[in-house]
Amino acid sequence: MCRSLMHRPASVGRPGWWCEFTAYSMADGGIGGTGLRTKAADTPEQALVWMRLAVRVLLSAFDPEDTERAFRWLDHGQWEAVMRLRAGEPYAFVASAGDTRVEWAARPVLFLPLARADHGPQCPCPRS
Repeated sequence: MCRSLMHRPASVGRPGWWCEFTAYSMADGGIGGTGLRTKAADTPEQALVWMRLAVRVLLSAFDPEDTERAFRWLDHGQWEAVMRLRAGEPYAFVASAGDTRVEWAARPVLFLPLARADHGPQCPCPRS
């Protein structure tokens, strides 16, 4: 095989954090949540900013005990989250609002670059 074909790029992807907001209906047993929103973050801090803003939006709808817990988390709990994300661990904040359980989660991922259409072999498919 030609040596130039065996060359691999130095970096296959870039590290990042994948953030998700999911809602689970307790009427269904809390199984099979509905993914409502996602975000890609470049740093653990960006992931936490997204989570904090999203928690604040729904804060008034939480059950009373989860409202108090959310206020404590917003005041000082996010530092634990940042440390976990920096250590390569996933992190989630969960709260309930009546019959619905909501979860904001962030986890470390490796974002792969997208291939450009003008590079590589041409598609043998006929063009219309």
